[in-house]
Amino acid sequence: MGVHGLTTFLRENQRILAKAIEFPSSLTVTSIVVDGWSFIYELYEESKLPWVYGGEYKAFSACVEGVVKAWMSVGLRVYFVFDGSAPELKIPTLVSRLNHSIVERSLLFFRTSETSRSTPRFLHETRMIPPLAYHACLHALREVASSSNTLEVHFADEEGDPYAVELAGRLGAFVVGNDSDFVILNSGKYAGYIQLDDMLWTVPQTVDAGSGDENGEFRTVRKAKTKKKSAAQQGVRRGLIPPEHSTDLTLSVSVYTPAALASHFKIPITLLPLLGALVGNDFSNQSSTQRNVQNLFFERHLTLSQRISRVGSTLNGILSAASQKRKARHQVGSVMDLIDRSVHALLIRPPSTMASGEIDAIVDRIVNAALQYAIDKYDGDTFGPDGLWPSKVCALHRPETCRLPGLFSRALLLSTGNEATDDSAEEHDTQLTQLHSLYISAYRSGHLQPKLMDILNTGTFWPRLFLENPDAENVARSIGRPIREWIFAILEDAVGLPDAPEGTGDLEVGQCDTSQVDEEDEDELIDVVEEDSDDDGADLLAPLRGELQKLRAPDEGSEVPASAISQSQSHLPPRPKCVMEYVRRGTRIASEGVTVPDISRLLVSSAFCGNSQDDWTPLPLRSASERMSIFLHVLHSNTVALEELPSGQLMCALVLRWIVRVMHLRAIEFSSKEREKEKWTRSEAGAFLAFYTSEGRSLDFRTVPAPDGSEPNAGPEATPISSRSIQLMAQVLMAIESIHHLSQILSVSERVPVRVNTLSGQTFHMFLAQKVSNCRDTLPVGLWEACTEGLGDAFAEERPVKVKKSKVHGKSIERTSVRKAVRVGAGGSQFELLADLQV
Repeated sequence: MGVHGLTTFLRENQRILAKAIEFPSSLTVTSIVVDGWSFIYELYEESKLPWVYGGEYKAFSACVEGVVKAWMSVGLRVYFVFDGSAPELKIPTLVSRLNHSIVERSLLFFRTSETSRSTPRFLHETRMIPPLAYHACLHALREVASSSNTLEVHFADEEGDPYAVELAGRLGAFVVGNDSDFVILNSGKYAGYIQLDDMLWTVPQTVDAGSGDENGEFRTVRKAKTKKKSAAQQGVRRGLIPPEHSTDLTLSVSVYTPAALASHFKIPITLLPLLGALVGNDFSNQSSTQRNVQNLFFERHLTLSQRISRVGSTLNGILSAASQKRKARHQVGSVMDLIDRSVHALLIRPPSTMASGEIDAIVDRIVNAALQYAIDKYDGDTFGPDGLWPSKVCALHRPETCRLPGLFSRALLLSTGNEATDDSAEEHDTQLTQLHSLYISAYRSGHLQPKLMDILNTGTFWPRLFLENPDAENVARSIGRPIREWIFAILEDAVGLPDAPEGTGDLEVGQCDTSQVDEEDEDELIDVVEEDSDDDGADLLAPLRGELQKLRAPDEGSEVPASAISQSQSHLPPRPKCVMEYVRRGTRIASEGVTVPDISRLLVSSAFCGNSQDDWTPLPLRSASERMSIFLHVLHSNTVALEELPSGQLMCALVLRWIVRVMHLRAIEFSSKEREKEKWTRSEAGAFLAFYTSEGRSLDFRTVPAPDGSEPNAGPEATPISSRSIQLMAQVLMAIESIHHLSQILSVSERVPVRVNTLSGQTFHMFLAQKVSNCRDTLPVGLWEACTEGLGDAFAEERPVKVKKSKVHGKSIERTSVRKAVRVGAGGSQFELLADLQV
């Protein structure tokens, strides 16, 4: 993440660029702004929690609380910032990351034997972040914030990095994360960047009794061969997680500032964004079909640090030559002139060998990449916590300058421009205003997932993918898409979605469209804002703002979509909206266009009672009981037994019913052995319900009988990694995410809590491995009946234990195929790899 190679460059030059600070400290700066997603990735990695089972969310929640409370104990006030919607320029980078971190690793996992893929090294190399880690982290933060006033959670308008630095500049705080962009960005009183993996916790050591005497005449003599104490014994721990059961902690960190980096290269601080764009960042390569810019700038033998040094020296050389008044031909006339000269100086090929217009295209891409670092300049005089929240809309910006309200205003702006002035039109405008305020408030409070913002901003959706069988249909399509079609329809009716790109209006659901990746619309990508700079230096990139505004002037009238209202609210047939979903197609990530259905027709086609066209009210504004009825109706679970369940049991019941129904319908639609194998059995359903209601407590292995022919139970550490269990868990995780998104859109999430902080994926795999029926005996009264009502034929028959036949001296001998469970991460000799081979 961030500028390519800058993290390595900072570590190699730490003594020159960094400043050491300890907390508790006498400094006036006692606030930190934490990059939420960097924190999640780093903490789950450092905690060494198992990931392959789907996530140990209960233990992860405890880790989050422990780290945050440790920060508070050293006198820090903590602000968490989570990303909003991703800019369109970043789509190629996101696709590349998903291919590398999810698809390729899943393919490698399922192409490796069960024994080999259980080794610690393999699991470490294919490690993924469980998809519900965000939910667990957010729940833990809310628990800590409920009992402390030194923790706040913010949700960025769009990309989280500029928001975090702007917030830190307003507070005079440090930014904590693992993204080198934080040493490029700058704003206000921003105090600098602290790397998450560069923290050092220290516990004060007590002096041993009898180590000296009162008169000072004697001292303890230690032998030279005495073994030195380890870091843990000395009370020192490096990393994010503090030492356990310790008080009076001291936290040592290294702080990097944009001023120190600019001074090192002897360039103005305002040119750091240009340095990052030239070296390469997440926005440099806008298209997968275009040539990589950095391949044109650097020889292959150059290291990442050498590339950064080369760009820094090139910029310094151009500016130094321009500062000499005698050499008028070297004068830099504008920022575009500086960029053009930098590109020509960095090219390793003669410009005459390049295609016509290629250099101009490179310059444009560098400009676009540099402008992503732009931050609004704060014109107020109040800093610190009192300078936040100028309105309820945003903690940093006024409503007229904040970008978030515009995402919820398409339908409102279109309705306001309508010439109709009757009572129904006024009532409709009032409803849209209520929806506008409802969703903004829900997003700022964390009750509307940032993932949903991509739908409103770029017309895209990015399901959280995880480990699954690459030979099976992607669960984001089979499990999640039918629910998301309702989400798209509700949002289109309530606030309006972006117009479908040209050429996608007639796409059928599931049709692949790669134009979103291969071609970029330069006129819609950048909203330039002036970057805040030091008082003694002008922003050298500011002139680019006016030039870009000139380019965008012809399109200003198209800011409000012409068809931002649903068919249920307009007499004219609007062009159908289309949301581009980025899901796995075979062994790669690809975009698929999903046409947004009309909400009124969707309700009629699903036979929902109570749908009136004469007095239409958007679904999120209807009564709580009606919203809940619609929610259950969408999930085909509008039964009396399910409505009577406690709120803590609703999510697991809905997830199970949805998956079982979908798998059953797939088997009916395409009658085949493979589809029949996808169906859940009753024992698997019981194992899921026991897992979800166990609150992370493991099954007592002393009371659970082992299946016939298998080894005795060895405890949770011997939980096997089964391909079938992995696929079932992938379905569960996708169903939880999709149903939770629907509950937030309909404002019923408090009635249907996820309770992810109580879940342990290893427990689910353990229950599935036991294949016992007594899991149902531990379930709450009425839960099993509510989950299976109307689904009697949807379950598959129990799968018998397979029996292998081998011949010894010509006689056929039967033996069970149940192998001893492989201990995840357990060591052993290389000969154990032969355990899976058949004689």
